[in-house]
Amino acid sequence: MAELRAFRGLRYQVDPAAAGAVIAPPYDVISPQQQEALYERSPHNVIRLEYGKETGEARYRAAADALAQWRSGGVLAAEARPALYLYEQRFRHGGQSYTRRAVIGRVRLSPPEDGIIRPHEYTMSRPKADRLALLRATATNISPVYALVDDADGAFKSAIAALTVAPVIDAQDFVGQGHRLSVIDEPEAIARITAAIAARPLYIADGHHRYETALAYQRELQSVAGAAWPPDHPANFILMAITATDDPGLLILPIHRLVRPVRMPEDLAAALGTTFDAVDAGSLDNAGARAALMAAVRSASPPANVFGAAGITPGRLHLVTLRNRQAVEQMMPAEHPAAWRALDVNVLQYGILEPLLGIDAAALAGGEHVEFSEDDDEAFDAVRHGAAALALLVNATRPEQIVAVADAGDRMPQKSTYFYPKLGTGLVLNAHDVNG
Repeated sequence: MAELRAFRGLRYQVDPAAAGAVIAPPYDVISPQQQEALYERSPHNVIRLEYGKETGEARYRAAADALAQWRSGGVLAAEARPALYLYEQRFRHGGQSYTRRAVIGRVRLSPPEDGIIRPHEYTMSRPKADRLALLRATATNISPVYALVDDADGAFKSAIAALTVAPVIDAQDFVGQGHRLSVIDEPEAIARITAAIAARPLYIADGHHRYETALAYQRELQSVAGAAWPPDHPANFILMAITATDDPGLLILPIHRLVRPVRMPEDLAAALGTTFDAVDAGSLDNAGARAALMAAVRSASPPANVFGAAGITPGRLHLVTLRNRQAVEQMMPAEHPAAWRALDVNVLQYGILEPLLGIDAAALAGGEHVEFSEDDDEAFDAVRHGAAALALLVNATRPEQIVAVADAGDRMPQKSTYFYPKLGTGLVLNAHDVNG
């Protein structure tokens, strides 16, 4: 199935502890303020390649020029021999400490219909156009796609657990998260890891736009080369970080819905009652009641669909539980499989948002009537302070749900998953001219 290969990565030539000044989050989560802060951290911060301040075509020219200058000046240098990279990301969330492990390498591109690299959500055209322009200008994968492997027999985890290599990066980024990167260039270790991947598909977690961009770039070059296109051309591969679905550091956050309805039933609690049980859970202003509500939501056992709600009635909290699954599923598009129909976000969409509040898929995508948050308190506060009329709080999508939907050949709606934290950008780059 998936083909993982070692490669000669481009790496910053800095002290392991100093790399925090040159790495960055992925482009799509960087605010203008963060972009400015990253520029100030180092004249060589990868933000200048990944997401420069320039606009239009100038942004891509500037990235290509900076990359060439940094390579010729020794800021970035290629690995002496092909390697994989062990990446450990250390972070805190909700009062707990986590360490997430991934292996970074090159993975052979495969269209989604082949079922080897399986996406789990849909993409938008504008980000793909931006990433394609950057790839054309630099011929380099600057940030990795993030993927999951269903490691049922433990072969992948065993292969990386056996590694004992000193890190070449061991630094904190500008928000205090730890990044540790180690070079795996011993042939036997590489063989064990690549063999553990070879019998399985991979599931794209983050980076769908980058993956589809790489496919488009591959097709562009292949159309020019025609029959002379070599199977090992570097554009046939993409930089990818791979984590096991049961890695203890794999954290997926919920994405709550903050709603300004198109229409609102006079008695929303009664309207819900034909399909859901909506039980009063206390005052919205009571912190203890809010915490108890979310504890009840998170204690729900699959396949139950259980939600927290604020604003069904003014100032009150509710625990909302799906009671009539058949009624909701009858309102869903018939072509979707059972795994898709069971998702919390789809039960909300077709059981509450669309039939009761007038928010169909187009209105959801438009952004005027629904905003999103991964933070419980932020969702509750949006209703408390009048920024939203209603908050619907969900459980996080589970890795096995991602696998089930992708295995069925389907994709989840956007805003179904939030993998936390995002991978670091700038740890290692994949330059096509080095790996041709």
